[in-house]
Amino acid sequence: MKKRLFIGIDVGGTNMRAALVDDAGSILHVERIATRSSGGAEDTSRRLIDACRSLVARASKGGARVAAVGMGVAGKIDARQGLLIFSPNMPAMRNYPLGVELRDGLGLPVFMENDANVFGLGENWVGSGRNVDNWIGLTLGTGVGGCIFFHSRLWEGDHLGFVAEIGHLVVHPEGPACACGSQGCLETHASATALLKGVENAAQNGALLEGPLFDRWRQQSLNAEMIYQCASAGDETALKLFRRMGWALGLALSNLFTVLGIRHAILGGGVSASWDLFIGPLRDSFTRYTRFLSPEEMVVMKSSLGDNAALLGAARHAMDQVS
Repeated sequence: MKKRLFIGIDVGGTNMRAALVDDAGSILHVERIATRSSGGAEDTSRRLIDACRSLVARASKGGARVAAVGMGVAGKIDARQGLLIFSPNMPAMRNYPLGVELRDGLGLPVFMENDANVFGLGENWVGSGRNVDNWIGLTLGTGVGGCIFFHSRLWEGDHLGFVAEIGHLVVHPEGPACACGSQGCLETHASATALLKGVENAAQNGALLEGPLFDRWRQQSLNAEMIYQCASAGDETALKLFRRMGWALGLALSNLFTVLGIRHAILGGGVSASWDLFIGPLRDSFTRYTRFLSPEEMVVMKSSLGDNAALLGAARHAMDQVS
């Protein structure tokens, strides 16, 4: 009997990645594809299918077979229908049957899930969450995603197409406007978008007038990593933004831990690389707001899988569906 392999897909607004994964949680090969959703949903879907076909062929040459495909996508999905209802990073794919097209194009079972949930499934399988029963996951990227695990199982709520949208937990009701239509969501304080918007506001309000951070903003060449570098070099505007991030994360975790009665969190996503700048303010904020859990009992961990968490989690999701 041929060895079973799985394909895990991470669909992002800029890039898509598809990985060939074995049942021990090892990534055997990765295909990277530019999303280019501006070219149309059909073109994006076709190129993703082509990349997956390449992985299927690679598995076959090695004497194995692909049993199923798992796919993580940012946004609201209808997993049962294989439908991407809405993704803020890919507006061209609104109400698009991406899962169905992959299934038909590959002749394989395809299972969709939210990107933050597959991040959690990966960490739960072979990452920082593998020995933790109950924990909260946060992905700090363009926005803020969330997932919750109880007894080592992903919490799926009432299957409404969304769950654990922690990025839209309001931490400051009079705070910045959020893309969801609310104000003061965690995402408006603790994401790459929040960092960039914070620099823009400071420059427009006259609080930032010179220096490398101002120059990058004026040249429209700024990104979250550059803001981190400026903060590390002592830029006060950048440092304030990371202190605000830590404050917001600490407040959100204080509320979540109090409600759920748990004490572990795992943080991933690109912006979590700024850990050294926000973890202190996070702990200070948690200490200020919590009353039921001692700050010493709180455990906040980094993702141990990095960018591979979503790929592995998507593959694990597929594995669980066909086992």
